[in-house]
Amino acid sequence: MKFVILGIGKIGETLVEKLSQEKHDVVIVDKNAEVVETFVNKYDVFGVIGGGADRSSLMDAGVENADFVIACTSRDELNILCCILAKKLGAKYTIARVRDPEYFNEIEYMNSELELDMFFNPERRTAFEISNVLAFPSATDVERFADGAAVMIEFRIKPENPMIGMSIYDVVKKHTVSALFSMVERGDKVYIPRGDFVIQEGDVLHVTASEEEITKFSKKMQIFRRGAKSVTIIGGGKIGYYLAEELIKKKISVKIIEKDEDRCMELAEKLPKATIINGDGTDHELLDEMNIEKSNALVALTGMDEENVIVSLYAISKKVNKVVSKVDRPTIQQMVKHLGLDTILSPRNAVADQILKFVRAQEAGGTSGINQLYKIHDKVEAIEFTLTADNCDFLGVPLKALNMRKNFLVNGIIREGKYIIPTGDTVFQAGDDVLIVTTEKGVRDINAMLK
Repeated sequence: MKFVILGIGKIGETLVEKLSQEKHDVVIVDKNAEVVETFVNKYDVFGVIGGGADRSSLMDAGVENADFVIACTSRDELNILCCILAKKLGAKYTIARVRDPEYFNEIEYMNSELELDMFFNPERRTAFEISNVLAFPSATDVERFADGAAVMIEFRIKPENPMIGMSIYDVVKKHTVSALFSMVERGDKVYIPRGDFVIQEGDVLHVTASEEEITKFSKKMQIFRRGAKSVTIIGGGKIGYYLAEELIKKKISVKIIEKDEDRCMELAEKLPKATIINGDGTDHELLDEMNIEKSNALVALTGMDEENVIVSLYAISKKVNKVVSKVDRPTIQQMVKHLGLDTILSPRNAVADQILKFVRAQEAGGTSGINQLYKIHDKVEAIEFTLTADNCDFLGVPLKALNMRKNFLVNGIIREGKYIIPTGDTVFQAGDDVLIVTTEKGVRDINAMLK
């Protein structure tokens, strides 16, 4: 597929990298000739020096033949204009970065009247993902499927975990677990586990269930941590603001520590139910004075990755129940992987994954029955199909009668809004939403899981 990316900042770079890895045809457009030259040489993409609102630059980039045009310059108005022009010139889908809350309130209108297909807000998206993780403190990452009917949590097996040395079959039988073991990461290898797979210390497990059953599973496996009722946010920027707004809606007590006095005044006006403290969140004496160990969670959102790492490590040393760190630079992410940080989130990755999810769903459209595609690991995809007589050859057939390929897992069925863990006797019905996990790339047909 052909992508034209307008504006090469942090998010543009991440998109170029991920799309290039997936062997898509990528064209970049940026006014900075040095940036264009660097990316053309680094990623083997085609580059155009110019502005995204310049018709001749768009024509040079070939937007008339583009499947997706993604505008991610630093200006909302310019991104919207770029997408309108690209659409008029023939682009199939357009995606715009829009950060201003006032524009976001008019998204439905802009979608219908301006024929734009998707908007994204990096700060709001990151806040949403942090909020998800805070709802399941046991997890280092959370993915929701089928409008929340199913939840997949990621967590690492620590030395005291009772599952160590047990097969998945034995875990399910002994603890009567109503959850599916969807994926296991062990070092550099990834497994879609069968019942005889033996769990080891250090494994990273991905487990899927309904929200209620995930909580029960966490308690039985001794990894349960109560959902946050009080959260301390270090840094009152846009992410901190959006996160506080979301948490307050959930009746969670919020404290924000922010250096800039003017920003504190602004936050106090916009978030009257939050406690705003003017101070340096990296000052351990202030954190001690604030009794951060009494907070259920601490989220480090300063503008410097290094500060976020240090604050997070200090919070962990003070036994804060849940610690989330914003770390956006890939080099820093790699360095801190083994420092014992609880959850690390990157705004650029959060948005890139959101865009790629939309892209894959449009790419797979048509009669395939695909609703969503989720990249849960570099080597693993989760695909949500809606079954019909046209796209599924095994309606009415029990699961035990299907000759399934080894690298596929039926990760659950959503039927009438409820998540069902399939057994051998489960019969697939028209209208079922079926979740498939696979290590195969480019699966677009549910029948591909059969031998």
